[in-house]
Amino acid sequence: TVGLRSFYQPYFKEGATIVPRALWFVEVKSHPVLGFDPSLPYVQTAERAQEEAKPAYKGLRLEGNIEKDFLYATLLSTDIVPFEHLDFRLVVLPLLPSGKHFKLLSASEARNQGFLNLANWLDRTQSEWQERRGEKAGRMDVYGRLDRYKGITGQNRTAKYKVLYPISATYLCSCVMEDKPFRIEVEGQTIEAQGFVADYKSFYYDTDNKEEAYYLATVLNSPTVDELLKPMQSRGLWGPRDICKKVLEIPIPQYNPSNESHRALSQLGEQCTQ
Repeated sequence: TVGLRSFYQPYFKEGATIVPRALWFVEVKSHPVLGFDPSLPYVQTAERAQEEAKPAYKGLRLEGNIEKDFLYATLLSTDIVPFEHLDFRLVVLPLLPSGKHFKLLSASEARNQGFLNLANWLDRTQSEWQERRGEKAGRMDVYGRLDRYKGITGQNRTAKYKVLYPISATYLCSCVMEDKPFRIEVEGQTIEAQGFVADYKSFYYDTDNKEEAYYLATVLNSPTVDELLKPMQSRGLWGPRDICKKVLEIPIPQYNPSNESHRALSQLGEQCTQ
C-alpha cells in the first residue's frame, strides 16, 4: 500500500561502529604445542582487518593477552546469508553488563577494576587513534567512535533473539541470532564469547518472541520482498546495492499469533534455519 511503512520501521537499529577494524577485530594466536589459555588468550589483529584497513590504518597490528570477559562475537554484513550466517568474528570490546545493556570501560576504569590486560590494550588503541587521526582525534576519542549514536550501549544484551539483515547487498537476506553460547573454534580448542554485538554493517531487531523472530526472517528472505525492494535500491558497479531501512518502507505487518499465515511463515523460518 503506497504511503504505508512497516510496523517494524522504527524498531530496527543499525549496529555498532566497531572501527577501525584493526583495533578491535582479533584472532587467537595459539602455541603449536601448548595451545592457549581460554581465560586469558593471546590475541592479535585479525589478518582480514589488516588486509582491508583504510590507508591510515595500514600496517596497524595490536597483540597481547586479553581477559575472556572482553571477547565478543560479531558478524560482518557479508557473513549474513539466508536463514544462517558464516563463522563468527572475534572482537575485543571494553564492555561489562549493565542491566539490559552494556557499560563501556575506559582504560583507567579497567585498570582500577583489575583488568590490566584490557587496560593496556585500550591505552594502545587510544594512542594509535590519536597518532593516525591527527587533528581529527580531538573531535572524538576512540570510545566515542566505538559507541557512536550509542551503537553498542544501546543494544539489548538480554534479548533472546536478534533478527539481522545486511545494510548493503545485491540481494536481501536475513538470519536469526538466538541468545545461546557463542563459541569459536580455534585449532581444536574453543573460545566462548561473552555475547553477540551487532556491527554497523547490519540492521538488527531485538525480540523475546521466537515466533516473531522467525516470521521476520522468512519475510525478509522472501524473493517477493526482494523484488519489491529492487526499485528502491541505489545501483553500484555490480547492480543494486544499498538496503538500509528501505526494505522497511514496504508495509510488512506486525507479527500476529492469531494469524494463521503469520504462524505458518514463522514455522517455515525455523525449519529453513534448521
